[in-house]
Amino acid sequence: MSYTDAFNTLKRDNFFVSKNKVNVLLVDDHPENILVLKATLAPLNLNLVEANSGKEALKYLLEQDFAVILLDVMMPEMDGFETARLIREREKSRHTPIIFITAMFLGDADAFKGYSVGAVDYIMKPFFPEIIRSKVSVFVELFNKSEEIKKQAEVIRQIQQRDYERKLDETTARMQAETEQVRAEHRAIRNMVQQAPMGFALLKNDKTLSDFNPIFAEQYTFQHGPEEEVMGKRLSDLVPWLPESLFAAIEKNEPFHFRQFRLQTDDNERYCDLATWPILKDDGSSSGIIILSVDITERVKLDQQRNDFVATLAHDLQTPVIASDRALSLLLGKAANILSPDLLNLITMLKKNNQNLLHMIESLLDVYHYEEGARALYFDDVDLNLLVNTCVDELTPLANQQGLDLSASLPSERVLARADRTAVRRVLTNLLDNAIKFTPVGGKIEVGLTRDDECAILEVTDTGVGVPAQDLERLFDRYWHGRNHKSYKASSGLGLYLCRQIADAHGGRIECASEVGRMTSFKVYLPLEQKELADVTGVHQIQPTVEA
Repeated sequence: MSYTDAFNTLKRDNFFVSKNKVNVLLVDDHPENILVLKATLAPLNLNLVEANSGKEALKYLLEQDFAVILLDVMMPEMDGFETARLIREREKSRHTPIIFITAMFLGDADAFKGYSVGAVDYIMKPFFPEIIRSKVSVFVELFNKSEEIKKQAEVIRQIQQRDYERKLDETTARMQAETEQVRAEHRAIRNMVQQAPMGFALLKNDKTLSDFNPIFAEQYTFQHGPEEEVMGKRLSDLVPWLPESLFAAIEKNEPFHFRQFRLQTDDNERYCDLATWPILKDDGSSSGIIILSVDITERVKLDQQRNDFVATLAHDLQTPVIASDRALSLLLGKAANILSPDLLNLITMLKKNNQNLLHMIESLLDVYHYEEGARALYFDDVDLNLLVNTCVDELTPLANQQGLDLSASLPSERVLARADRTAVRRVLTNLLDNAIKFTPVGGKIEVGLTRDDECAILEVTDTGVGVPAQDLERLFDRYWHGRNHKSYKASSGLGLYLCRQIADAHGGRIECASEVGRMTSFKVYLPLEQKELADVTGVHQIQPTVEA
């Protein structure tokens, strides 16, 4: 309900109409004077209160409110001026109008004295009844208006109070509902975290542990002590053998991901994927750090078993394939003049397919050896100029057979890299073999060699079909042939993956840039000086004692 509607309702119910007569105080020490005043004011239907002295008047003023006070000036003990002064000193009656009634003539000094103590008017005796009724009526009307305003203010206050209380109740109910919802969500998240099939931990801003679930405790052997002995401690103090890179990311409030981390357990070998990320506030600052640890032991062991199986199978296949290749070579050498051309072509095709199979088997074995850290690298000062010329000379006949132009662009000065000659040769041969496969007739393939202050850079560029941009990010993945398989020729899917393994084992890298239908360029960066990489790659580094 609006304020206007409330007022109209109250007026309709006569809420503002006083049920009692308005009080008017008559103060005079002569009863006959009071009698005259009562008779004069009788038509106004007022509640006329009589006081025979100033003290009696002050007593009534303590008990009641008056619209106006008619006060005689000349009274014994306490005259009108003193009485008016005391009336004005009291908070309750400070603003009550006072009309002095006197039978004596007042000079300017006495008039000023009366006004100074709070009088609003003087009436001289004898007085005209109409004049005193008119003046009293004005103050009665003002009193009624004032009372009405007070009641209106009280109504407004009550309406505002009810509206405030209603809104307060609604806000309280909403806050209680939201609080309960937050608590329910917190309980749900808490239960989910506690029951989640992965390790979970929460760090405060000071990097101390504030919460963790049972799986995290089991993974990192927190179960050896009570929870209260673990809470509030830094993770680096509880599990100092975690990766240094993890602690560095935690200190910097940066996201972090570590794959296949080997846990140090007493019973058996276990692996986990570790991930951390900061909890960010609206202003971008951190309020804590979340740590997730997913046990991938079963997956890692399955991968190892699969790799071991593939490696064993490849190793077992290698011997009969090599024997078949030698037998076909002997057959071609001794029966070339005896067999018909059709049979010779058939045996030649068999030998070529046998060699392709042998190449795939060797790639499988090499990948397995690099991944397992079983490949020994023999580092030497490799003359890359000579290596490039050798590979280009060997593959030029195959390129010419495909109608391609294969050439090398080499610097005048020798470029030496500290590397494994056989491994680098494998990389360059794989890149050239791919370029020959995917470059159409009439295309060009060029091998470049440059260097900077730290690396030697081998580059193989062709004018072939190119690689789509969406395929570049997965080009060096194992067994990956591209999204559109029809655009790629058959292969093992291991050549480029092996190239990356070899580059990583040397502390270098390999990159690819391509434009579909125009060109593809591979760059291999090899450090000019040998790096200590055994702890990173697991590949053994062996220094030759004799120049190879």
